[in-house]
Amino acid sequence: MAPWMALAWLWLLATVISLVSGVVMALVCWAVGASFSEVRFHLGPPLFFLRIRGVKWSFGLLNIGTSVTFEALGIRRDGSDNNSFLQLPLPLRLIVHLSTVAGMLLLAVVCLSPERGLAAFTSGFEQVVNVFLARERVTAFFALLRTEGFWPALGMLSAKLAALNLLPLPPLTGYLMLRELWRGIFKPQIRSDAVPAWGTLLVLMLFLGWGYGLYEGLARPYSREPGLGAMFREAKRLIGSAAEP
Repeated sequence: MAPWMALAWLWLLATVISLVSGVVMALVCWAVGASFSEVRFHLGPPLFFLRIRGVKWSFGLLNIGTSVTFEALGIRRDGSDNNSFLQLPLPLRLIVHLSTVAGMLLLAVVCLSPERGLAAFTSGFEQVVNVFLARERVTAFFALLRTEGFWPALGMLSAKLAALNLLPLPPLTGYLMLRELWRGIFKPQIRSDAVPAWGTLLVLMLFLGWGYGLYEGLARPYSREPGLGAMFREAKRLIGSAAEP
C-alpha cells in the first residue's frame, strides 16, 4: 500500500471514529440535561460547520478528537465560568466524560465482535504507551487493513483509541474523570480548568513517538534496517548477557 493511500485510509478511519464518539457524547448530554452550543469533531480551525436545532457542528481537516461547548450560565463567585455541565451531579458528569470512550468501545465491538473488541481494548493500554514498538504495530495494522478490510481495521483502531483516552494524562478522558472525582470529593475553593504543562509534554511525547513509528512503518515497512523497537530489544539482550557471570 502506498504511503499516501495508507494516510488517506487512516484519516478516514479517524474521521469515522470521531463522528461516532461525538454523536454518542451529544446524545448522552441531551439525555442527562446538559445543554450545549457546539460540537467539534476536529483539532485546529474548522473547515465548515452545520447548524442543527441551534447547535453548531463543526468539522476540520484534523478530524481527531471530539469536544463540546456547553451553554454558559454566568460566572461563579470564584471568577470561573459556570455552565450547564457544572450543574450536573458528579455521577452524571462522569458519565458525560465517559461517553466518548463508550462510543469508541461500542464501535469496536460492532466492527469486530464483543470478545475480540474487548480484547483489543484491554491490550491497548500497554500498546499505546509502548512507542518502542510503534513501527511494528503500524505495519501490522495496515496489514490488517489489507487482509481483513475496512470494518475490522476501524474496530481495532477504535478500541486502541478508547484505551488511549482512558489514560490519566491531560487532556484525555481519564484525567478529566479523575479531576471531576477530586473536585466532587474535596470541593476545592479554586477550580482551574487549565491543562497542566507536564500532561501536555507527556501526551506530546507519546504522539511524537507514534508519529515517528507511523513514518517508519510507511516509509520502510519491510526494511531490514532495525527500527526503535528492534534496537530496544537488542539493547536489553546485550545488557542481560553482559550482566551474566
